[in-house]
Amino acid sequence: MKKIICIVFSAMMVLMPSVAKDKAPKSEKVNNIILLIGDGMGLGVAGAWMVDRNYEPTCFDRAQFVGLSKTYSLNSRVTDSAASGTAMATGHKTNNSMLGVLPDGTRLGTIAEAAKEDGKSIGIIVTSYLLDATPAAFYAHTSSRGNLRQVEEDLIAFQPDVILGGGRCNFTDQKWEDGTMLDKAVASGIKVLETPEEYYSMTSLDAPVLGLFAEGSYPMVIDRDADYLADCLNHTLELLDDNKKGFFIMAEGSHIDHAAHANNTEQLLFEMEEFDKAVNAAMDYADTHKGTLVIVTADHDTGGASLVSDNKDFHLGDSEIGVRYTTTGHTGTPVVIYSYGASAWKFSGVMENTELNRRMREVLLRK
Repeated sequence: MKKIICIVFSAMMVLMPSVAKDKAPKSEKVNNIILLIGDGMGLGVAGAWMVDRNYEPTCFDRAQFVGLSKTYSLNSRVTDSAASGTAMATGHKTNNSMLGVLPDGTRLGTIAEAAKEDGKSIGIIVTSYLLDATPAAFYAHTSSRGNLRQVEEDLIAFQPDVILGGGRCNFTDQKWEDGTMLDKAVASGIKVLETPEEYYSMTSLDAPVLGLFAEGSYPMVIDRDADYLADCLNHTLELLDDNKKGFFIMAEGSHIDHAAHANNTEQLLFEMEEFDKAVNAAMDYADTHKGTLVIVTADHDTGGASLVSDNKDFHLGDSEIGVRYTTTGHTGTPVVIYSYGASAWKFSGVMENTELNRRMREVLLRK
């Protein structure tokens, strides 16, 4: 009997390393992170897009790992984009409306700033305006998101390699003693572009690029070409690919939030189609560029969208399904994190939105 037990135990010892190896995810070196934020994209919004596609594969189906992010801010269980953006960008919760600072004024370093110090290239692409709360959370430091002059000055001082979106009026409307903010940007060495086509014609970067593609917010998809976000992302990937030290890119589907605020399902689905194309473009890049991590999430849920049957008798077969909203504002519902590519497994599980920052720093900035 002892001999049999000994043989079984020996066999188990031989097999255990193989089993453990199969179960243990692989830690891969990460040179590049592409963070895609669907502003206001709660699970109900993602679900509406899946239903609209008749459950054909979407970008979300490609995710290799899934997590859940708690979005509450330091002073509210229902966050705004400034506080949630700051949490993801800096790893610290702060009060609603604050960007890159704590309530006591302490300045917080962002992952974009740390990546730039590490020699990596930085790209920021939005479909709203460039001084909006989510993009500003990655470069600005002010107690109020409404302090646009400070946000502009921080942007000019930070000088990301590429920053694209709308909001030209914010740079030209007010003239100070030393000129407009646009004048200051040009004087600092930033190259200003007025159209996406100008950007697409660039073959290399010889100066930081500021793309101001609309006077106000960049138009919603229903009013223009649906491929803007994916096209800008693809060209940015081409330009930043030259940096062997890697890059950090934040791309935002800004108008998902605006459509959800309006409870406008038609606009919402157009915006989700554009966002889906951008996410797929990022994942395609990760497939062909080792060391690229793609993270897709939301800063918060907007609208509280639910998918409901038009027939309340659930004993019956399928009937029409509709999108219903519980609010025109934000909600405190956690949002999903989808990850793909190098070390994607590290972004699964339930976490604070600040933890997302810590894990991105861990894999991208290994020192």
